[in-house]
Amino acid sequence: MPIEIRLKEEVNYTGKEPGSIGEAIVKQVFNNDNVEASLGIRVREDVVVREKTILLAMKRYITRKREGCGEKTNSGRIIAREKWLEVVNAQIWDQICAEDFGDTIAALARKKGYDVNNLEDTEIEDLLKTMYIQIWENDFQMMIQFGDTTIDKTPPAGDKSTWTEAQKDDYSKRLTLSIIDGFWTLALKGVGLEDDDPDKIKRAVVVPGGALPANYTRDIFLPGLYEAQPRGMAKTPNSEKLYVLSTSLYNNLAASLRNYTTTGEKALNYFVDGTGTISFEGITISRNDDIEEEVETFKRRGYLTVKGGFEVGTDTHQVSQVMAAWFDRNTDLNNIQIRYKIGMQYADGDVTVVGY
Repeated sequence: MPIEIRLKEEVNYTGKEPGSIGEAIVKQVFNNDNVEASLGIRVREDVVVREKTILLAMKRYITRKREGCGEKTNSGRIIAREKWLEVVNAQIWDQICAEDFGDTIAALARKKGYDVNNLEDTEIEDLLKTMYIQIWENDFQMMIQFGDTTIDKTPPAGDKSTWTEAQKDDYSKRLTLSIIDGFWTLALKGVGLEDDDPDKIKRAVVVPGGALPANYTRDIFLPGLYEAQPRGMAKTPNSEKLYVLSTSLYNNLAASLRNYTTTGEKALNYFVDGTGTISFEGITISRNDDIEEEVETFKRRGYLTVKGGFEVGTDTHQVSQVMAAWFDRNTDLNNIQIRYKIGMQYADGDVTVVGY
């Protein structure tokens, strides 16, 4: 893998942290430890507009036998290329009518008199904030995994009032996922590149259709990814890598471990600790239930990655990047707004091996 040099562009850091509520929300949604532990993706919280990465590499085998004075080898050559981690603005902004809670137990928490529709400083507002944090966190996770800027954003035919709930949900999902290219969009594009392209990602295993054979994940999928690692990735300590498996592949492995019939030597390749964590060759295996629920093709898929090889950029240092809630007396509506930035990129094809 090449050496990385990062250069900031258009930095306008204000030097201020978000205030109490906003900071707590940001730490939950952009939880770097959680995202890296479950997906192997690192969250960068300091990308304001974009960041340039210069990747430096050199040819190997440049040493020559010395024959005399003044002799130069001139066989080494630095190879440099640039990649950008760019972020775009995203937001959630909903307006809520307090009368929606009029026929529920929550009506007891509403204010009285002329302020009856103002939910500020009520238990309902606290509940809504909690819900919107969870929605935001889910949207963030879906975008960084399945985002695709080529998704068709054409709305359903007819007036909005005639749309079915399924049409509304599908259109809303397409609008969210079209904001950025996520992991799988970038990875599948990488698989389609020419072999000599430094961004080429290797598809090491082709998962068969139909029912998975017994022990498939244990005997075929995991070793297939492991043995296909590029040179630089193979030299990276296994403790810095992560396997991510879709539900079917993970369950196939779990069944193998429950019905172990292999030799003791092979069993040493696997370990289940007290928390139920499974590893292969010392690499933790993460189960991902989102994949088979969200994708339409190649539902059974997984990858082996160097943690941090794929990065999500955001900027949690901007004052505007918080959740705001306020009541607009002109419209009699309660507003909840969340602003943030998001983008994704990977270093080069040496950081990940996929199978699907």
